[in-house]
Amino acid sequence: MNRWVVPVMIVAALLLIPVASGPAAAANVPVTLIAYSVEWHVGTHSTAPKPTITVSPGDVLQLRIENHDGMGHTFTFPHFTVNDTLTSGSPSAPFVIFVNITTSTADNGKWQFYCSVLGHTTGTDPNRDGMVGWVQVGASNPPPTPGFEVLFVIAALGIAVVVARVVPRRKK
Repeated sequence: MNRWVVPVMIVAALLLIPVASGPAAAANVPVTLIAYSVEWHVGTHSTAPKPTITVSPGDVLQLRIENHDGMGHTFTFPHFTVNDTLTSGSPSAPFVIFVNITTSTADNGKWQFYCSVLGHTTGTDPNRDGMVGWVQVGASNPPPTPGFEVLFVIAALGIAVVVARVVPRRKK
């Protein structure tokens, strides 16, 4: 009877590994988003326009939104029901607002934000162009979810361990 204890414990441990690891911890993701020359930039106005900000489900996106333009803008983000007005500012004295967005697995995907001031964007949701950017929640191409193949491989390894222990003990 004792010869089964070790193989059974190994198989049980292998089956519990995915459960024990659990999901990744949520994080606060601070980002400075800048309106400059009728374009969105992340960090400084020298970065590429039309940014994509990537977060994981459960993260809190902490946006500091600065208007460096001498004209008003909006920060419009329909998926997260945000529509804030940005009065005019300048690079030396920007107008600043703060927006916190808590994401979840229900938000997986790529979501567009934009300025809704007439002439600052063209097109309609979700294919606007102009003063736009995106937030990617989760992987853009998520890895496949392991299915029964993983359990099959673990079971096969368990059987191999049992066979390796039982076969040498048989007498011919």
